[in-house]
Formats: sequence, C-alpha cells, structure tokens
Amino acid sequence: MRKLGELNLIHMSGLLVGGLALFLFGLQLMTDGLKAMAGARLQDVLGRLSANRFRGLLAGAAVTALLNSSTITTVLMVGFVSAGLMTLAQTVPMIMGANIGSTFTAQLIAFDMSVLTPFMLALGFLAHAFARREQLRRLGGILLGFGLLFLGIQFMGDATRPLRTFQPFIDAMQEMRSPLVGVAVGAIFTAVVQSSAATLAIIIALGAQGLMPLESGIALILGANVGTCGTALLAAIGKPPEALQVGIVHLLFNVFGVLLLVFIIPQYADFVRHISPSAPELSGVARLAAETPRQVANAHTVFSVASALALIWFTGPLARLAQILAPSRPQPPKPDFSPIYLDEEALLAPSLAIERARLELARYGGQVAALARRGGTVAVEGGLDDIAALLERDKDAERLGAAILSYIGRATQEEHSERDAERMLDLAQIAASLDAVSDVARTNLVSATKRRLEGGADLVHLRDETTSRFAETVFAGLDEAVALIAEPDEERAERLIEAKAKLDDLAAATRRDVLQKARLNDEADVLNFRLANELIEQLKEISRLSRAVARFVKGL
Repeated sequence: MRKLGELNLIHMSGLLVGGLALFLFGLQLMTDGLKAMAGARLQDVLGRLSANRFRGLLAGAAVTALLNSSTITTVLMVGFVSAGLMTLAQTVPMIMGANIGSTFTAQLIAFDMSVLTPFMLALGFLAHAFARREQLRRLGGILLGFGLLFLGIQFMGDATRPLRTFQPFIDAMQEMRSPLVGVAVGAIFTAVVQSSAATLAIIIALGAQGLMPLESGIALILGANVGTCGTALLAAIGKPPEALQVGIVHLLFNVFGVLLLVFIIPQYADFVRHISPSAPELSGVARLAAETPRQVANAHTVFSVASALALIWFTGPLARLAQILAPSRPQPPKPDFSPIYLDEEALLAPSLAIERARLELARYGGQVAALARRGGTVAVEGGLDDIAALLERDKDAERLGAAILSYIGRATQEEHSERDAERMLDLAQIAASLDAVSDVARTNLVSATKRRLEGGADLVHLRDETTSRFAETVFAGLDEAVALIAEPDEERAERLIEAKAKLDDLAAATRRDVLQKARLNDEADVLNFRLANELIEQLKEISRLSRAVARFVKGL
C-alpha cells in the first residue's frame, strides 16, 4: 500500500475540483438548453396538474426531467405557492415526482461515455457556436454540456484512481457503510454544492474506480436526497409560511424515505445487485468498477420510485404536518399596485415566467380599465378632489406597470427560445399599450377636466343615449382586451379588432349629436363642443389601444 506522501495531492485535488467544476458547468449547459427547448411544453405539463395525485406525481417527474434538476422544480413550487398559483396539497405529489425525475440524470451519467466524449464536445461546440437554426444551437448546447459532464466525471475518476492503493482512503470508504456516517456526509456535501447530481457523479466516479462499495454509495445517496432540500428551504426565506411549508414537505418526504431504507441497506444492496447488469467474467476491483456505476444509478432510481409509491398515499398527512411545523398566519392584504404573480423563482424557466407576467398584466389591465372609466366620468362631471384621487390611483398603477416591464426584462436575460422571445415582446407591447391608456386618463382626460372647471363648461347636458352608448362601447372593448390577456382567444381578439368600423360609426354619430345639442350660440357653447369633441378623440384613442392589445394577444 502507498503512503500519503507518495500521492501527488496537488495534482489529484486539481483534477477532482476541476472535474467537479466541469460536471456542474456541463449540467448547467444541459439544463439551460433543455429549459429553452421545453418552452411552452413546460407550462402545458404544469397546466395538466389536477387534484389527481398520480397525475401530479407524473407532472413533477416530467418537469424535473425537462429541467434536469429536482432543485429547480422544488424552488418553482415554492414560488407558485407563495404567489397563490398552487396549493400546498398540489405540490406534495409533484415534489415526490421531482425525486423520480432526478434519477434520469443519474442513469445517464452511469454510462461509460469515455470514447464518445470527445465527439460530443466537438459536435456540440460546432453546433452551439455556428449553427444558424436556433433548435440546432440548443441541441449543440445540450450535447456540449453532456460532453463536459462526462469529461468532468473522467477527471474525477482520474483524480481518484491513485487512491486504489491508499489504505486510509479504502478504510474511509468502508466506514461509509455505516448508515449514519454515509447519510451525514452525503447530506452535507449536497447542501454545500446544491446539486444531488454532483454527489451522484462523485459516487459513480469512485465506483468506476472500484473504490466505492455499493452499500456506501447507497448511504451517500440517501444523504444526498436530504441535502438537496436545503435549496428549497433557503428559497422560502422571506416568503409567506405557505412557501416554507413546501420546503418542509420536501424535507419530510425525503427524511421519511430515508428512514424506510436506512436500516436495511445491506439487503437493499443485494436486491439492487440482483436486478442490475453483472460482469462475472471479471473479479476484484475490475468487477466492482464495471458493475458499481449502474448499480448506484439503479439504487437511486428504485429508492425514489419506491419511496414515492409508499408515501403518495399520505400526501394529506404530510401537508398537514408541514402546516403544523410552519403554521400560516394572517397576511395583510397587498396593495393593488404590489405584484402578486411576479415570483423570482419562475425566472429559472422563462416559459413559466412569461405566464406569471401575463397573469400580472391581466391584473394591471383591470386597474387601468377602472382608471380609464373613472377618468371619463371625472372629465364630464368631476371636481378638483376627483382629479387628485385619480392621479394618486394612476401613480399606484404606474408602479405595477413598471414592475411588470422590469420582470419581463429580467426574463429576457435568461436562456430562452425564439418563440419565448416573441411572446416576451408581445407582453412588453401589451404593457406599453396599457401604459398608454393610463396616460390618456392621467394627462388628456385630466387636462380636459381642468379646462372644463376653469371655463365653467357644462358637459352633463350634452350626455344622452348616443354618447353613453359610445362611451360604454369603448370601455367594454377595453374590458374585453383585458379579459383576453387573462385568457387568450384568437377568435375573440379578431372580433375586437374588426369592431373598429362600428366604433367609428358610433363616434361619428356622437359628434353629430353633440353638435346638435351644443348649438354654438356663444363662447360657452363653443367650449362645450371643443371639450366634448376632445373627449370623443380620447375615447377613440382608448379604443385604438384596446385593439392593439388584442393584436398582441394573438401572438401569445
């Protein structure tokens, strides 16, 4: 056996940390590419979520496989619960499914890809750097990340190869057979690197060198499942108690799963060996190196599936226990201008962030529509106090509009597809159109109100069935545009756009009616007509902006 001084620790350490860095970077490249390619499909998977716990389980597994990270899925659940988009009970089966979806990565990295790795790196780089089609660039990024991931595993394997003859390390690996030691080490390391996949990669790299007994690997896997809960718990800091409950559910599920297995690791290892490919033609370290990587991956998969199937019947008790540990407390209602749906976690997946921004835009649109209606009323019969209240209300709405645009801007900085880029642009255009409606109320209608008050004009007597129908048609069109943001419908949007001719006819009829009533006998009549005509133009502008919203909604 070799002594510690005979080993080149600097070289080994460099290979180990460098390999881990390559693995994590490759994993991030893969995740970014998969998120961008998943696009709207990711939202579809979440959209199919129902009260059925098994569908929730499948949805969690599918989303995690698409995102290549159970941590991201759980953090997204924290954001959705804090935004009121999901209940705690809905997240429980999805969290269980996330554990199953994460085994996909472990199965991939258990393959020996040393021969193909250079080709993955070369082809991936060429496609990522030079392909003209976006889909090919995304595929290139995924392939490049895949190659870097396997190159990192090779580096870690090269770093640990000299330890085959280093007795203290061999003894330490045998110590990992102790469940408590293995679970503790796996949990701490995973919590530090915030990636259970990285822990699995190191376990597989050690197993490929014949250094990691399967029993030790299983104990570390159990610890990794507990350690990965740390990120979700950190994400819940500063969020409502309901968000913390999601992190606690994740922790409880993994802890209970570990307790189901931790005391029967030797028997479980024998079962995994029985169902995994074997290499009886080899012996000793060579056989361990050939068999252990796949055994580790299978141990992870079987554990995740079995614990999910065992505990899915207890989703209700798990949720209630989490609510006891982190009890909800009455939350003061958020002001209307405070965002509700713009959770930062959704930015991890731009296709989901787009949906959050759309929901917030629908809220903002409702405020703008109410502001415009109030502005029309104030312009005809309001006083100075009404103007002050209208301007204060507009200031609040303006803050919400700015928050939405800022959120969309941050989403554009994340890796996203061209389709998502088009949708983000449409959302920004919708926000700008709603801002313009708000500007009409804040600037033009308020200006007309002040001129009416200064000139002592009387617009009330000009109001009749024709003018009222025209104004109501305009505001009904704005309400319809806002409803389309909440529930995009191409046919309804087209009908709103095609209503321009009808609106123009109503505007013309309203002008004729106002002219007839104003008579224009003196300066007061002239002022009344001018102000009424100006209001007609402002209402036509609101209608034009409503149709613009409908056109942009068609692209969502």
